[in-house]
Amino acid sequence: MNHQPESPVNLEQLNQISEGDIEFEIEVLQVYVEDVSQRLSKIRDEIVSNKWSQIMGQAHHLKGASSNVGALQIQILALHLEELNHSQDSEKALEIIEEMFLKLKAVELFITEKIAALSS
Repeated sequence: MNHQPESPVNLEQLNQISEGDIEFEIEVLQVYVEDVSQRLSKIRDEIVSNKWSQIMGQAHHLKGASSNVGALQIQILALHLEELNHSQDSEKALEIIEEMFLKLKAVELFITEKIAALSS
């Protein structure tokens, strides 16, 4: 494989959608990060307000979007969030959201590194 296990993005998956166009990869990831950041903030508010149907919709969207760009760590966390629907454990849900924010920061760093590599 041509990606490191700790990489926040599966390069094979990303390459499939970009067909090797690194500038397109960067653009897709930037849009993804912006969307996910907004959704995570919204989910955090929905957890506090106990709006589980909205949380589940957002989690499902995040799972799909993360799969599409190869952000597999965030995809797995979104799945864990979906699995909380039955217990509606707000404390655990907030922990997952905080972990997703950390993983999203790793994706942002990945983008910065890709831009730097492209510029050199």
